[in-house]
Amino acid sequence: MPASRLLGDVLHEYHEGKKNGALFVAVKEKTDNLIRIFFQNGEIRHLSSGQCSGKDCLEIIDCYELTTAYFMKDMKAPAITSDLPPTEQIIDQFRRSGRSVMMQ
Repeated sequence: MPASRLLGDVLHEYHEGKKNGALFVAVKEKTDNLIRIFFQNGEIRHLSSGQCSGKDCLEIIDCYELTTAYFMKDMKAPAITSDLPPTEQIIDQFRRSGRSVMMQ
């Protein structure tokens, strides 16, 4: 059964568990773009939505209302995003936002 969780807590869990894979987050707005967050050994290595990635993507995510999320184990990032802040800062940003997702 899906459960609502703070996205920051989900990211923290994957970081602490040194997960490898991708977290896909759907948004309520009328868009086909998912937010894609790729982990390598628990570190966020790539973050994108549509044509936007990295730091720019972090800034626009606050404009979206998040709905569901699911994790695909062992998926590799299409690229390493070089302009992302450290994983801990990304987690803190999402915790402060209070955004929740329904985990599938």
